[in-house]
Amino acid sequence: MPRQKWHNRALRLRAIVVTGAVCAGLAGGAAADPLLASDPGSFTGFFFDKGVPAILSASENGDPLIEFRHDGTTHPLFFNDCMNNEGCLSVQFYAGYQLAGAFPLEKLNEWNASGHRFLRAYSTPGSGQVHLEMDIATSKDGISARDFNDLFQLWLDQVEEFEGFIGW
Repeated sequence: MPRQKWHNRALRLRAIVVTGAVCAGLAGGAAADPLLASDPGSFTGFFFDKGVPAILSASENGDPLIEFRHDGTTHPLFFNDCMNNEGCLSVQFYAGYQLAGAFPLEKLNEWNASGHRFLRAYSTPGSGQVHLEMDIATSKDGISARDFNDLFQLWLDQVEEFEGFIGW
């Protein structure tokens, strides 16, 4: 699903309610080492193990998509570099914001240049929309749950910092 369409959907989406039984069924048990983009259930299992409600579905183009809930907000985890909607090699955290007016490009450049090397911020010209993304390559051998947890925490911390930066 294109990021802008997901952003619009996310604004309408207010809650994901996943019971422990449903989440356990989606997760397929505890998250195994390593997490592989080619095995979306390994990520669902990771979120389940962390007590983070998550649901696995598909994006508009058919690639896997996980929506997880943290601090009252639903976030997507996109799967990329897929062949025919499977065998994916990377995932992407994404957050989109609709602001009242255009956000200065100079300020976004300041964010990007100030030590946020694993994330990128950008705007949609003339729309008041700003976006934050973080890509993680799992390639064919995957990423350990410990390393993904560190990146997940980095993402959550940076989202909070970015929201303060844009006055959200």
